[in-house]
Amino acid sequence: MKFRKRRTRNLQPIPKTAREGRSYEDFQGFLTKNDISYWLEMDSVTGRIGGKVLLTFNLSYCNFIFARLLDNKTANEVAKHLYAIKNDLHQKEMSFCELFPVILTDNGGEFARVDDIEMDVRGESKLFFCDPNRSDQKGRIEKNHTLIRDILPKGTSFDNLTQDDINLVCSHVNSVKRASFNGKSAYELFTFTYGEEVATLLGISKIDPENVIQSPRLLDK
Repeated sequence: MKFRKRRTRNLQPIPKTAREGRSYEDFQGFLTKNDISYWLEMDSVTGRIGGKVLLTFNLSYCNFIFARLLDNKTANEVAKHLYAIKNDLHQKEMSFCELFPVILTDNGGEFARVDDIEMDVRGESKLFFCDPNRSDQKGRIEKNHTLIRDILPKGTSFDNLTQDDINLVCSHVNSVKRASFNGKSAYELFTFTYGEEVATLLGISKIDPENVIQSPRLLDK
């Protein structure tokens, strides 16, 4: 019983009022109404229970993934790191909400601070939630999580890792040449649209093809 309390103590449920107008159906309608064809999927990856976790982001059209290493799985940590990302972009006269106008995530309590997630200096991103128990509705980030797990297997503690370590893991995943992209990598597609400076600000760099960590799943996704 003590284990159960430690696991759930920091996770506050998302208020019902916060979910109003932010359902998966609302998400689909918002994309159609505003003629938006891409979105940012957001999720978390757990290491040791009670230890550090990853806050992950995946851009839908090119499967470009970046992540932040959180001290714990709480809404405060998510808000803090999102603020840092937005501030880094703002310092370079870029806007998170313009780059990523729509965010789709699950109903985890770590995403309860809706206003902090949506708010940006120059506007806001629109946050939506998947239906309960429908992780397939954000299947792109779920697939990229399996690639991260090829490097950091399930059960691995993240406690001794640094943000540089996480950036390197995501850089390898982003640098794989994918058949589904006609031999291009997620990094190449992302930087073609946004430029290398944005990738660098998000902590991602290009890995030379001969040095990319390979696995069967990295080759065919």
